[in-house]
Order: sequence, then C-alpha cells, then structure tokens
Amino acid sequence: MIPMNESQAEDGSVRQIILLGVLVLLTVSAAALLYTNEPEFILARFPQISKFQYSLFDAVLYLSYLIFGITTGIVSDRIAKRKLFITVGGLGASLFYWFMTVILDYQVLLMMRFVQGAFTVLVWQTLMTLALDNSLSSNRGKNMGIFGMFLATAMGLGPVLGGILAEQSVFQPYYAASLLSLLVGILSIIGIKEPVHLTSQPSLRRSISLAKRNPEITIPATINFVDRLHMGFILTALPLMLVQVLGVSESLRGMVLGLFAMPFILLQYPVGRLSDRIGRFKPVVVGSLAYALILTVIGIAAEQGLVLLVLALMLLGAFSGLTAPPTLAWVGDVTNSKDTATGMGFFNFMGNLGMIVGPLLLGTVLVYSGFVMAFILAGIVELGSLLVVLFGHRRSMQRNRQPASK
Repeated sequence: MIPMNESQAEDGSVRQIILLGVLVLLTVSAAALLYTNEPEFILARFPQISKFQYSLFDAVLYLSYLIFGITTGIVSDRIAKRKLFITVGGLGASLFYWFMTVILDYQVLLMMRFVQGAFTVLVWQTLMTLALDNSLSSNRGKNMGIFGMFLATAMGLGPVLGGILAEQSVFQPYYAASLLSLLVGILSIIGIKEPVHLTSQPSLRRSISLAKRNPEITIPATINFVDRLHMGFILTALPLMLVQVLGVSESLRGMVLGLFAMPFILLQYPVGRLSDRIGRFKPVVVGSLAYALILTVIGIAAEQGLVLLVLALMLLGAFSGLTAPPTLAWVGDVTNSKDTATGMGFFNFMGNLGMIVGPLLLGTVLVYSGFVMAFILAGIVELGSLLVVLFGHRRSMQRNRQPASK
C-alpha cells in the first residue's frame, strides 16, 4: 500500500469538506426557505393568535434544536457513528416539512415544527462535527471557512428562493424544503463515510461532564449563544418588520434577507484562514463590538426607509462574518478528537438556547414596545456578552500559564 503524502491528504480533506458543505447547503436552505413568508403561513391561517404566540413558531423549533442537539452530540460520540444521524435526520425532516402544510390547528402545527426541528438538527450538527473530524489544527480555520461558505450561502439563498416560491403559493417553500431534505437523506447514504479514527466512548458521564473537564469550551459556546440569539431574533423580527413597517412583498423580503447574508458569505473563507494565522480571539472581539453597535440602529434604519435598512443589514452581516469561522474552529482547538461530537453538541446546545431566547425576547418586547427598542436591547445583549467573553478568555489564559509558573 502506497502511503499518501501531505498534499494528497490535504486534497482528500478538502473534498470531504466540500461534500459536507453541499449537504449543509441543502439542509440549511430547506430550513431557511420558510422564514420569508412566515407572516402569511401563520397569521393568514391563524389570525386569532397573538404576537407572542406567533414567536413560538420559531421558538419551538429552537427548543427542539436545544434538546436534540446536545443529545445527538453525546450519543454520536458514545456509539462512534455520524452517518446514521444525517440519513435519519434528512428523511425525517422531509416528512415533517410536508406535514406542516396539512395541519389545521396551531397547537398541532407547533408540535410538527418541534419534530421537524429535531430531525433537522440531527443533520446539520453532525455535518459540523464531521467538518471538525476532517480537520487538523493547521487547517481548521480554513476548513471551517470553506464549510461556513456553504452554510452562509444557504442562509442567504434560502430566504431568496423562499420568497420567490411563496409568490406562487404559501405552501411552496415547505414542499421545496421537503424535497431538499429528502435529497440530503439519499446523498448521505451514497456519499458519507464514517471517520476511521472514531472510537466509542466508554462513559456517558464523561461525555456529559465535558464542560467541567474542559472549561475553555465555554468561551466559543458563549459566543455561539449570543450569535444564535441574534440569528433567531433577526429571522423572526425582520420578515415581520418588513411587512408591518415597510409593507414589503414576499419576494422582496427574500432579497433583503439574501443581501443581509451576502457579506457574511464572502467573509467565511478569508476570515477562517486569517484566524489560523492570528488566532480566534481578535476577529471575534472586533466583529462582536461592531456588530453590537450596528444592531442597535436596525430598528431606527427601518423607520427611515428600505435602502438605509438594507445598508445597515449588510454591515451587520459583514461584522457577523468576522465571528463565525473563528468560533467554529475554536471548538476544535479546545476539544480532543474523542470528544468532537460532544464538544460540538455543547457548543450547539448553547447556540440553540440562544435561538430560543431570541424570538421570545422579540415577542416579549413587542408586547410593550416596538422594533426600535427591541433592536436596541439586542445590541446591549451583544455588548454584555462581549464582556463575559473577555473575562472568560483572560481566565483561560491565566489557567494555561499556571503550570509553567510552578
């Protein structure tokens, strides 16, 4: 057997990352197709519900991400399997996207949304884990940048396509999401291979206690909590704000969401490579600070008109692009290979917790105030989290220096 040289190994790694990227593109696009026409899909069918009840449609999705995300990570490391979760998740999500189009009761619709989310998180979290499985410390930022380009493209492309499809029928985005998820399940059966270095974990308690044994992982997890809080907040707030403040149609709503994501997409690879050279911390701090400041004026920009809102959103997307690849790579930096899925599970647990809080924060603020105050509070949350991250990073540096001083 002729051993692979470093160049061949690197090429194989890139090919694997691209395959995983294609699958996450399909998975996240399916989920993102639904955001554009949520007001029509929910309020036109269930006009009696309150704004807070409206926010629950996404909140229950993120609750399922929270519960099944951490479970998936622990079980995946426990049994040393990845492919099973992608296949089952893709096929299951396909079925429940379709189920949501035939439900006539809002409470039942929320249940269907919860189950759909459970299957969806099996897929995208395992794909993120496999991206780390196929990376080394020397190329982790670059690989997560490549993977992140596909992920970010899906976040931008999904709402655009969803808006176009929604112009034809309120259910068309859901049918398309079902088809894309089915394709993910089929492609995973054909193309995904288990990493050869995986070994089953002998202790479930060891998996659960990862954060206690490895406190450094709480830093990227905290960043992910707030990043995803704002993602959930914005994806729920923006379509509703575009309708109620600016009267924007479904297709134009999708374009606005796509423009928001465009700079985020373009920055994934260069920022990932940059973080391999200068570290994860600096891009995260700069991005978080600027993101917080722009976030506070989004509601004000919307009241001034669509053009100013789009410009503010594109700036917001650019600064968000500074934090995403370094934060993902940071998980691999502080987690050993045996705990990769569990580490990603904890990382996404915190992120999914944030996704739940985001829509609930929006729904609560809108009961008492408007979009301007909601976005100001969201920016304050970002600034507060940055202080927590700075403190946590300082503590981590102190812990790492202690052995050398003895």
